[in-house]
Amino acid sequence: MKTKSKTILTILFTILILAFVILSMGAGHGTNLFAKIFYPFTMIIAILSKNGIGIFPTILAIVQIPIYALIMTKRPKWKYYLIGIHIISAIICLYLPTEIFSG
Repeated sequence: MKTKSKTILTILFTILILAFVILSMGAGHGTNLFAKIFYPFTMIIAILSKNGIGIFPTILAIVQIPIYALIMTKRPKWKYYLIGIHIISAIICLYLPTEIFSG
């Protein structure tokens, strides 16, 4: 696949996942489960800071998937490390106690 096609695919994938997560959160009245699974680093920062999802976590969520794509393109052998780190982070995020986010 050409680099331009990969870039367009990554942008579309990022937009679709962000839209899905935002819609599932329902302006605070839905579930944050998908946000914790797809964007664990963003949610960990939001939980530990106790300020909710601010500017930095939002930017991190937007660039997370393109960074994953870049790492997998430049260092294909690192994909298992990346997947492992993401899964461990998601598990940690799901088990963090919080009053701000539930689900």
